[in-house]
Amino acid sequence: MRLLLLLSFFAGIGTTMSVAQSTPALSKIDSLKSLSITSSDSTLVDIYNQISWGYRNIDIDSSIHFAQQALWLSREMNYLNGINHSLNYLGIAYRNRSNYSKALELFFEALKSSEYSKDLQEISYTLINIGNIYIFQTNYQGAIDYFQRALENAKIINDGNIMAYCYLNIGRSLVGLEQYSKAEEYYRQAQELRTKMNDLEGMVISNVDMAELYIKTNLPDKALSLLTENLINVKRLNHTSTLSLSYINIARCHIMKNNTIKAKAFIQKSMTLNEAHGLKSNQSQALQLLSEISEKSNNYNQALNYFKLYVATKDSIFNEENTRKIESLHAQYQTEKAEVETKYLREQTRLNQVIIERQRAIITLAVVACLLFLTVAIIAFWSSNERKKLNAQIEDQKERAYKHNNDLIDINNEKNNLIRILSHDLRAPINNIKGLTEIHQSEHQEFGASENHTLNLIKSESDRILSMISKILNVEALSTTPKTANKERVNIVKVMNDTITSFNSTARAKNITIKGEISEKECIILGDDIHLHQVLENLVSNAVKFSNPDTTITLQLNVVGKSVQLSVQDQGPGLTEDDKNKIFKKFQTLSAKPTANEVSTGLGLSIVKKYVEQMNGKIWYESELGEGTKFTVQFELA
Repeated sequence: MRLLLLLSFFAGIGTTMSVAQSTPALSKIDSLKSLSITSSDSTLVDIYNQISWGYRNIDIDSSIHFAQQALWLSREMNYLNGINHSLNYLGIAYRNRSNYSKALELFFEALKSSEYSKDLQEISYTLINIGNIYIFQTNYQGAIDYFQRALENAKIINDGNIMAYCYLNIGRSLVGLEQYSKAEEYYRQAQELRTKMNDLEGMVISNVDMAELYIKTNLPDKALSLLTENLINVKRLNHTSTLSLSYINIARCHIMKNNTIKAKAFIQKSMTLNEAHGLKSNQSQALQLLSEISEKSNNYNQALNYFKLYVATKDSIFNEENTRKIESLHAQYQTEKAEVETKYLREQTRLNQVIIERQRAIITLAVVACLLFLTVAIIAFWSSNERKKLNAQIEDQKERAYKHNNDLIDINNEKNNLIRILSHDLRAPINNIKGLTEIHQSEHQEFGASENHTLNLIKSESDRILSMISKILNVEALSTTPKTANKERVNIVKVMNDTITSFNSTARAKNITIKGEISEKECIILGDDIHLHQVLENLVSNAVKFSNPDTTITLQLNVVGKSVQLSVQDQGPGLTEDDKNKIFKKFQTLSAKPTANEVSTGLGLSIVKKYVEQMNGKIWYESELGEGTKFTVQFELA
């Protein structure tokens, strides 16, 4: 869809690129076109509408093309603001082409749409546009009504631009009613606002209207001076319709000064622009002036021919059918508006009735509430004594619960002390057993394979008991006095390689392969080197412990954004749902059993989780029953 729009965009403007000079208005349009290539949705609609507005006095075909594109897109995405603007800009383009019935049809559609969206600014602009059509129809009083409504809205929202438009158009209507002094007052107010806003375009258009007023009041020199001075800015803005009208008014001044040669030259300039851009209203005025000049020159045949062309052009703009259509559109809008207002009044009446019924219900509820309050007060008074008795019982229970809680704390502390004492006192005799066994083995070289195997088993079992004691002490230390891990630079790659090396012999004893998939040479985190070693050792130890022979344990390292993830994947029995519920809890044995009768305390994973959290990391697992388990640990990179 976007591609089709852009193709249509360039096709539609192909015929408008013959402008000889670059102007500020065209430069702005060119910049908007370049923006449209990278824009979409409502932004693209707004850009198309701005381009249409920029072309309104320069190239009407282009103005219509871009407004239609904006309207189509707005309706497709139900973009109300875009619809309101598109309808108005499309109407302005048809108005400038002198197709007033089509313009008014679009303006009334825009008015209904903007009233639906309750957009006061857009309602005001639309009212001004409708009023302009009434001026062209010479229904000046009807036009003033629309401009006054727009002016009231502009004052509510404090919009100086709309106020200036209203003052200018009220002035135009007063000129039509031949109230020239009042018209000049409104023109002055419009000019003051445009000057204050530094709006060159607005000032240029105001000057053209002021010059027409001077012509109406028989001040051709004053009008000619203003128009000549203003012509520079009109050409700078490249306003085709305003330039054509300026030429016509300059011609009028020269006719008033009896300089028909200059007058005809300026009329010819206007007609060239009118024919090129379809400016029928200006063409009608130009033909009327040529008829007047021919009549003054006693060239009656030519005067008659020009007059016929003038009448034909004017009739093509304001024929009977167009006039009826315009009146019909106005009547239709008024009817629809009356229907909406009637519907609103009916709805308001219904809502008022609902409010009255609700108020009656509220009064009834208030009476019931008072009765209930009295009942509740009586019950509350009666229950107050009961509450005092209950409070006394509760205080007694609280006291007993407090004593019981202190007893439990004492028992827990005694338990922890007993565990620490037992763990500490067991270390010495077990170390002695292991040491004596090693001495005995080294002093008697004549021991055979059977005796050495037995002695090695004694040492191995001693190491297992010491490992269990260390884990119990670690868990208790973490539970009672959790500490913050050291914040030092730790190379995860080195820790992983050290762990693989330390467990290779244990894995080979069970014919298990430990494989490392580590692409990084160095990967640094801020943490505790000892804790990280213990985390990996516990994970790998569990993987070896619960894996069957002839399987593989895989250690992986992956950098994900600003984090690093290290994982240990085994091919063991996997986790049951019951296992998953207690996997990180202390002293919890899982359903799977070590494959070589190793001992499991149920403490390793609880220690891992504590250490990982102390280093501000995360740990999780992925497991399917019968398909192995994968533990993943994640840390932020240093």
